[in-house]
Amino acid sequence: MLGSSLALRKVKIAVASGKGGTGKTLVATNLAVATARSGTPVALVDCDVEAPNDALFLRGEAQGVSEVTFPLAAIDADVCTGCGICRNECAYGAIRVLGGKAIVFEELCHGCGRCTRACPVGAIREVATRVGEVEWSSITGGLAAPTVIDVVTGRLDVGQVKSPDVIRAARKRAAVFARSVTVLDSPPGVSCSAVAAMRGADALVLVTEPTPFGLHDLRLAVELGRQLQTPMGIVLNRVGAGQADVEVFAAHEGVPILLTIPFDRRIAEIYARGGLVIDEHPDGAEWFATLLEGIAMLAGKAEE
Repeated sequence: MLGSSLALRKVKIAVASGKGGTGKTLVATNLAVATARSGTPVALVDCDVEAPNDALFLRGEAQGVSEVTFPLAAIDADVCTGCGICRNECAYGAIRVLGGKAIVFEELCHGCGRCTRACPVGAIREVATRVGEVEWSSITGGLAAPTVIDVVTGRLDVGQVKSPDVIRAARKRAAVFARSVTVLDSPPGVSCSAVAAMRGADALVLVTEPTPFGLHDLRLAVELGRQLQTPMGIVLNRVGAGQADVEVFAAHEGVPILLTIPFDRRIAEIYARGGLVIDEHPDGAEWFATLLEGIAMLAGKAEE
């Protein structure tokens, strides 16, 4: 079991998917509970900051909330000479010179500070701008067995696009708890947000379904996992609901299938009412014990 084999080192497990709706949150929340019950305190970080919902399944006592800010470049038009040096320095195309003055496209700004340092007349400064928040809670029991789980939730403010900054803030908060295992519930897809959640993980669990869309996006997720050089395995969910041959793809790519979960109406009903499959489905405990064993194998490869 994961608790006994990896208790002496800090392990980060990223649960990800190439597309939304594959069951990633189901896997992440039940995996966190299974880990805690194996005797290992765990932190669950909801990095799906545009639509976080882990806390709906793991309701703990609220501990605190912190604001997440971003150092947004701001230009003083009265001082700006329109020289264009800041525009040339910006690697992200966030600054343009229009009407003889520089302007900042906020969505493109990465807060790197190069423009601020390059401006010869000091017309640019960084303004701490709120982009989201991080909330954390603690569960020390009440889940049918003694548990120690810290749930950290990142939330991106409406209208903001700085998901990676909120994700990094959520991960930083989880690191304060210094738990032996950290489960990272990553956002779907393979964009910058997914990379921010998955980077530095010791094991990557890719959740997919046997549909053409599921298989297509799984290919992208496996490619990203390889670029990040992270040992990875697959959870194949809703087996029987589609015809795509994920097993053939996994064998060809050398990525093990750690767990298969059948297409079962009872799972959907449990999930819809905010329950945990590990507690309410007759096979749930066995499924996630199997998954823990597979993750221990992956994390061992990372250590090697």
